[in-house]
Amino acid sequence: MRNKVAFFAFPACLLVLLTLNAQASNTDEARFDLPQPNGCYLVGTTTVVLKDLHRTRDLLVTVWYPAAAGKGDLAPYMDKKTADAVAEDWELWPDFERQVRTHAKLLAPVAEGGPFPVVLLEHGSNLVPATYSVLAEGLASSGFIVVATNHPPDSLIAILPDGHESKFTPYWPAKADRHTQGMAIGKFAEDVLIADVRFVLDRLQEMNLHDGFWRGRLEMSRVGIVGHSVGGTTAGLATKEEARVLAGVNLDGSTYPGMNDDVRPIALNKPFLFLVTPEHASNPGAKVREFAGSASNSYYVVVDGADHMSFTDKRLIVSRLSRKAKPDDRAFQHALLKLELTRSLVEEFFGKYLQDGTAPSLDVTVRVDKK
Repeated sequence: MRNKVAFFAFPACLLVLLTLNAQASNTDEARFDLPQPNGCYLVGTTTVVLKDLHRTRDLLVTVWYPAAAGKGDLAPYMDKKTADAVAEDWELWPDFERQVRTHAKLLAPVAEGGPFPVVLLEHGSNLVPATYSVLAEGLASSGFIVVATNHPPDSLIAILPDGHESKFTPYWPAKADRHTQGMAIGKFAEDVLIADVRFVLDRLQEMNLHDGFWRGRLEMSRVGIVGHSVGGTTAGLATKEEARVLAGVNLDGSTYPGMNDDVRPIALNKPFLFLVTPEHASNPGAKVREFAGSASNSYYVVVDGADHMSFTDKRLIVSRLSRKAKPDDRAFQHALLKLELTRSLVEEFFGKYLQDGTAPSLDVTVRVDKK
């Protein structure tokens, strides 16, 4: 099979319009807005619980969507219990979430002009959907309905409305070799995460037909998926195995089973964008062992200076609200650059393959190697 694989490094001034109203005084008073979404729509958000009776599994699902103007409160960055868990894990100040201002209004009316394409957003291990708010708000403002599922026990924490809590529990043998761990992760992705994706898609189809808020708003013939880390693995597998998913994005995830040299490459035969760190790309032969999309629409992008968490909100938040260090403007700007580069390229990719738009940064700026 012939592949078109794109890969490049970003200079510091490329592709990003830094639009952020940020302020910081002393550590106790530090606060800032998340980066302003760069699309033409306002953003709304809501969280629902989807009950899978066949698997006795409740899924907390957060949706960001293009919204119409109207009154309403801005959504909190995350709820108090989730924020407490994140603060402990990321070594942040208590109540840090009160310092972070989002751009999404709770239960705002859906914008006219739909139905809108759907993008599933898959979190990495020990994370939660809210930690991808910058990416989600950007996509929603660009005309996508973003559906992010919290997947226990892979998420850091899930707080259901009835008060039930589910915390992260490793599902791989901690003391096993890398191959055995990879096999366990691969099995979890296939048996649990992909099943969750299919269930959520089924429910979205039902909601699009019968739900008063969502009826006719979801363009279910145009579905994409983006995931980070293990969520990127989920995105790759869902793109391969689920016919309703037309295009996928993997943010620094790997292929499983493995974390080794077997079962690669995985052919998807659909458009696919792979954003990776230099460390990921330095793995000998990684380019030919990763997921491969369709022959003409597969992109392998190395984000210069990024680390694994650069694709989340973490580096932004930590640079301002760490309880271990003073606010760091240089770290903040570095994190902002990487995150907005990521958002810009993901928006372009889905704009091209779900909205019939163009992707100039991918198709013109990117150096393309044919194999």
